[in-house]
Amino acid sequence: MSFDKVVYIRYLPLTEAIYTDLYFEELINKKIQVEYLDVTALFNKTNTINSFNFSGIIKINNYDQLDNYFKKNSTENVLYISIMTFEWSVFKLYRKFTKFNLKLGVFARGVFPSYTIDTKSKFKKILSALDFTKIRDYFANRIALISKKTGWIKTYDFIFKAGEFGFWGLGLGSEIDINYAKVIEVNTVDYDRYLINPDIANTKDDNYIVFLDQYLPYHPDVSFLKIKTVEPIKYYQQLNIFFEKLEAITKKRVVISAHPKADTYKEFNPFNNRKIYFNQSNDLVKKSSLVLTHASTAVCFPICYQKRIVLINSNYINEVLPQFEQVAKAIKFACDATIINMDENKPLKIPATINETKYNDFKYKYLTSTISEHKLSKDIFIEFLKSFGATNSINNIAL
Repeated sequence: MSFDKVVYIRYLPLTEAIYTDLYFEELINKKIQVEYLDVTALFNKTNTINSFNFSGIIKINNYDQLDNYFKKNSTENVLYISIMTFEWSVFKLYRKFTKFNLKLGVFARGVFPSYTIDTKSKFKKILSALDFTKIRDYFANRIALISKKTGWIKTYDFIFKAGEFGFWGLGLGSEIDINYAKVIEVNTVDYDRYLINPDIANTKDDNYIVFLDQYLPYHPDVSFLKIKTVEPIKYYQQLNIFFEKLEAITKKRVVISAHPKADTYKEFNPFNNRKIYFNQSNDLVKKSSLVLTHASTAVCFPICYQKRIVLINSNYINEVLPQFEQVAKAIKFACDATIINMDENKPLKIPATINETKYNDFKYKYLTSTISEHKLSKDIFIEFLKSFGATNSINNIAL
């Protein structure tokens, strides 16, 4: 048996990144049918995000339409890939997966290290943040978790996992999913980009420092998901002052590796005319002397190329986006990166070396595995689809 159709399902319109990172074109070229089930209307009635142009998009406007689609596409040779984190808001949708007993898979990759705060501090934060919505969400999520434990919500059949802890990002009940699913080892998207680069060896440092931009003030997810974020003028002003200070000390220029969605930068440059590059993070990091970021998933590149990492924050960023401070602390703990608060008026301490042991540990915990580290994820995925059910074990697909 093999899968001859893959259906991706998500509560957001299709983006070019999803189209590329989940191998739509490669699957089609291998004669595997691909459809994108856009269920945005079930969750957000006022969506204003334009969809990437793809003929296989199926828009679902209500649950009756969804039932009809599943009835027609619930055969053994159709694999559904969820591009959603499991929590209470998608409970009804996942009940549909269970009702129709769909073959369900998920890509578990791109997870960050976690940082544990002391129990008293955590308890105080919970108390101070309590409101009706949070209380409701807490109990709803408890019900969702119990439903997965009891089988009322089905677990994933297949997990395409990058790194030992990739499954952490699956949402509620991830520890249950990983015990019941067939696990296929793959890589993060950025690790695959690292593999594709023809010269994967470390290169001589160039005369620049690269900032891995996250497009914090203007990221499209901010408006769509109603997330609080930083105010543009204040944020970019802080960055530019810090960059000037760093350039004066190191005698190296700072260049910007723009976030893929940073279209605003094509109209104006908020970095005081510093050079902005698009879609070149891999090459920029490989040839840089130092890498700056807040808490970017692109930390893969400096880990693989063994570049020094400085995580920058400020009192303002920590206040508006406290989760960034926690992620930065987790990355620091995981790979010995340096954290610099841009508000602190003291000499900058730039790391002279890296911790090679921790970098290697980070690589296998969060980016890849010994099974998949020399093979592209698209090839692993296609081989799985073509050979599932054959005599060869799934666990050996990436060998």
